[in-house]
Amino acid sequence: MSLNVCTDQLVLELADPAQIVSLSTLSDDSGLSYLYRDAAAYPKNRGLAEEVFVARPDVVVTGTYSLHNTTDLLKHLGIAVDEFGYTQTLDTIPSDIRRMGSVLHQSARAEMLAAAFEQELERLSSTPGPDSPSAIIFEQNGIVLGADTLADTVVKAAGFRNLASERGYSGMVPYPLELLVKDRPDLILLSRPYNDAPALADQIATHPALAAMGTSHSGEIVPPGSWSCGGPFTIEALRALVNLRQEMTLPARKPSG
Repeated sequence: MSLNVCTDQLVLELADPAQIVSLSTLSDDSGLSYLYRDAAAYPKNRGLAEEVFVARPDVVVTGTYSLHNTTDLLKHLGIAVDEFGYTQTLDTIPSDIRRMGSVLHQSARAEMLAAAFEQELERLSSTPGPDSPSAIIFEQNGIVLGADTLADTVVKAAGFRNLASERGYSGMVPYPLELLVKDRPDLILLSRPYNDAPALADQIATHPALAAMGTSHSGEIVPPGSWSCGGPFTIEALRALVNLRQEMTLPARKPSG
């Protein structure tokens, strides 16, 4: 039984269908869960201890950022709980895959996925230098993803310099639009608005100043949910950004004739 959107996805990648008692309600969220289509087949839970107590799973997997009162209560009741930390780097994803494989008694399957991830990560990754293109992830209400985030490691592995990280911003923090305009990054990655839930927070993405810079891209670049959590699918976020960087740095073609 998984109580967290990030453990949901590791479970979906590794477990046999008969092993899955239920997943968190966020597993159906296409903006957060890369495997939301796969999650549709399973019962959902709201992360409440009462739900776990009734279901009586062999093990509960959850994240360290889940409801701590639920985790503590389940442990007090003697229910096996495995907590996974929120993945902060690409390099920690293989160990999480292997750990979940051990929890689910699917170590062979986990080893195959983890090894394939490591090989592809090595193949795709590059180290940005001083002349590499700069990028910034600019989300709702002008929030950026700086150092110590999974997205930061993906951007850098793709060969971009993360402008927010270079500016000393860490985690998810507000970033002044004026500073963004001043620095003029080569790439601005804007979050994808929720079509079924319009919000004033999304209006920053349509600000004329961003349009005038001409370097912004909508959330269509990075596959939805691919870097909200760490998993085998996070390689798709890296692949998308590597392809984009290569397109941006291709030399201009000389006119024929």
